[in-house]
Amino acid sequence: MWNADVYNQYGKERMQPSIDLANRMNDKNFKRILDVGCGTGMSTVSLLSIWKDAEIVGVDLSEEMLQKAREYMPSISFVQRDCGKPLSDMETFDLIFSNAFLQWIPNQEEFILNSFDMLNREGVFAAQIPLFEEMPANQCIINAESILPDKFGDMDNSKYVIYSAAEYYDILSKATSKISIWITDYFHEMDNHQKILDFLKGAALRPYIDRLKEDEQKIFMKEVLKNIEREYTCQKNGKILFPFKRLFMIGEK
Repeated sequence: MWNADVYNQYGKERMQPSIDLANRMNDKNFKRILDVGCGTGMSTVSLLSIWKDAEIVGVDLSEEMLQKAREYMPSISFVQRDCGKPLSDMETFDLIFSNAFLQWIPNQEEFILNSFDMLNREGVFAAQIPLFEEMPANQCIINAESILPDKFGDMDNSKYVIYSAAEYYDILSKATSKISIWITDYFHEMDNHQKILDFLKGAALRPYIDRLKEDEQKIFMKEVLKNIEREYTCQKNGKILFPFKRLFMIGEK
């Protein structure tokens, strides 16, 4: 289960990609916006800051996350939905926005193409996806699986799915010829290695945490932390740089 407080712990770092993606479209005049997988509303804040007069609807599976979002933005409509299933009953939108959500659903191509069906004329589909599989932190987690092998035999069936930029381009090209794709490296400044582990607990480690009892979690997290300490070195000022690679894509109908 998602823990809203843990996820929000690094709100600034998690919010910046949604700000950057929204700013790429700040010349657009969107009237109706759907924020898919909105979580605690970090991405919704980014949208609201630019399109103040738009009707914005946020959808997410986690009621705990949505409760946080409603506390922050009581004027916005937040709806609990399984975003991996069709949302066509919600009618049409000028912008369908997805920040760090797509990787959690197996039917990403179907979702993207359905989203284009829900767009008004000249509407936009915009998404950001963390390229976590390309990061050393991902290998730190995978290497720790050997500590509790009986718990992670079919782990690939529970984890996120991330395609390459070329594969996402091919999917988008089935719906539009107006496509923009780019990758940005964010360098998060961390006080110590434990902070990196805490960051990972908010999302990447969720499939692992959900499988383990409390005592098993401690054993597993200790091993992941050891791997992180070996992989990420301290800077001269004692801080640790935690590079995080993210893929962005925009398609206009």
